[in-house]
Amino acid sequence: MIESRYSGLPRMIMCVGLFAITLGGCGSSDQVNQPQAIAVKLSTVESDTLVDSSEFIGTSTARDRVSLAPRIDGRILEIFVRQGDRVRRGDKIVRLEPTRDRENVNAASQSVNVERARLGQAVAELRTAQANRAAAAAQVKSAKADLQTIEAEVELAQINLDRTKKLVKDGVLPQQNLDDSTRDLKTNIAQRNSRRESLNAAIESQQAADQQVDQAQANVDSQKAAIARSKAELRAVGQNLEFNTIRAPIDGVIGSFDSKKVGDYVSVGEQLTTLTNNQTLELNINIPIENRDQIKRGLAVETIGNNERHIVRGQINYIAPLVQQNAQSILTKATFPNQRRLRDREYVRVRVIWNERPGILIPTTAISTLGGQSFVYIAQEQSTQSGERSMMVRQQPVKLGRIQDQAYQILSGIKVGDRIATSNILSLKDNTPITDAETVGRLESKIQKTQGTH
Repeated sequence: MIESRYSGLPRMIMCVGLFAITLGGCGSSDQVNQPQAIAVKLSTVESDTLVDSSEFIGTSTARDRVSLAPRIDGRILEIFVRQGDRVRRGDKIVRLEPTRDRENVNAASQSVNVERARLGQAVAELRTAQANRAAAAAQVKSAKADLQTIEAEVELAQINLDRTKKLVKDGVLPQQNLDDSTRDLKTNIAQRNSRRESLNAAIESQQAADQQVDQAQANVDSQKAAIARSKAELRAVGQNLEFNTIRAPIDGVIGSFDSKKVGDYVSVGEQLTTLTNNQTLELNINIPIENRDQIKRGLAVETIGNNERHIVRGQINYIAPLVQQNAQSILTKATFPNQRRLRDREYVRVRVIWNERPGILIPTTAISTLGGQSFVYIAQEQSTQSGERSMMVRQQPVKLGRIQDQAYQILSGIKVGDRIATSNILSLKDNTPITDAETVGRLESKIQKTQGTH
């Protein structure tokens, strides 16, 4: 059991020894004069996106920001929120005691009651006038019937008179009969005239009754209109009474209450606080006129954090038509989804991206400079005299572009797929032998684990 447990140890020790010989040149006459290999981190060059950009300072502005002010005068009874609270549209903010508006409501309510009483009186007068008109119409009808009756009697008396005259003339009847017939006719005529006067008087009474009805109906209509006006006024002042509760018109964050507290008296239009929705921000960016030919709608804009990396990306959606005379710059605006990272009216570092193209980026730690020329060290494999494979670095001049996200843009000198050293740069020079630090680290870790098990 003991022999089996340690049977693989000599082989592992032999491998470690060989690796140490390779690193340090121990025990090899060929490598005594060669420099010791330096452990460096290697990185494979990959294709990336090169960004042509400029940095500016912008000012954030919330697209939705409102001032909360009362629409009535009153004393603050209750404040439902605190500075910095996030509220939703319709949430209660402040409740006021609307003293003046409550008095107006009471007065308007009393006015409605008065107008209603007047309407009741007008309706009663209308009904009386309508009854009088009906009575007058009945009198006219009766007078007309009486007139028709007497006119028939006058006609009959005239016939009797004409007949009596002939009979008296012929000697058939005495003169007394003629006198009686003449008297009867005159009596009937007098009655007819009286009936006509009665009919005319009844007609005049009916016309007067009609006018009274019309006037009474006009009074009723006038009172109905007065009630409608009073009710409208009551609704108006009642609506003002509803304004005693100030509610949030939008979603957002509550600002400062400017020292307003419960018990303070506030007037119409007096600002209590602000409500800001920071979900979408607009950045005002002043770009020098030297860049005017590059400015266009839709250009990408990135906000820059403390670690020099962009936080969020938006795009330019507005370009001012006029140059700002004092600053000789052009105002542009870019819209950003905020995600609560920025605040309204905050100064923000931004990067306007003029162009993007494929290219190569390498860490700034991989660059060395000698005599004004920039270099990188490219790892290359080579064969030793004993036939073993080893690595060395070749110093390669490169042309640098801008620094982008803590990396240099490489305009020329290396290609995708090259492996470059990114650590211990100051210890390297052309043809320096190297080892991959990650490979050495993994092997040492494996050795330590193996020794730990034994």
